Amino acid sequence: MAIDTLSNVKDTLGVTGTDDDALLARLQMSADNYVSAFCGRTFLGGTFVEDHPGGAMVIFLRNYPVTGVTAVKVDATREFGAETVIDTDRYVLHPDRGVLECLDGSFVPSLPGWHIGPEHFPGAVRVTYTTATDEVPATVCQAYSQLIGHWYRQTKTHAATGQLNIGQAADGTSYPWGQSTGFKLPAGVLDLLKPFRVPAM
Repeated sequence: MAIDTLSNVKDTLGVTGTDDDALLARLQMSADNYVSAFCGRTFLGGTFVEDHPGGAMVIFLRNYPVTGVTAVKVDATREFGAETVIDTDRYVLHPDRGVLECLDGSFVPSLPGWHIGPEHFPGAVRVTYTTATDEVPATVCQAYSQLIGHWYRQTKTHAATGQLNIGQAADGTSYPWGQSTGFKLPAGVLDLLKPFRVPAM
């Protein structure tokens, strides 16, 4: 499933007709992967299972807003049997940002004299949770279309120049891209996506 529909992408880019639909569909697949990797999350919604360190008091879930937490399991041995589900009164969910906060210290209980850090007990907390489907932010859709449009223009320019690295055609048509400057991603795409990145830990 794509971040946005082919029809919406074409409307945003002002592309009419169906001649380039196959090309645009391929570019959509690349853009889906790029946006997900850049932001460290998916925007398509569904059910997710993630493992996090047990020494933390706060866990940043990779996908948000969160519509519900099915279960939080804590197990330093990482076997996660049914008996490792912790009571819901031990934690609170901040759904808009996907933050899970332990109310009584670290998720793996700390004994007196222990000095455990947030990265200790790696993978000892398993969270199963859900996010809404079909609710991709409009800003992300705009960045997605801009990214596809950038790659689309690049491809069409290569085709128009016969795959040659020229700056101007014989008829006077100018091409602003070339090997000297590269095909850099537009800064506007990255600026639109940055607020949606998962915080670095």
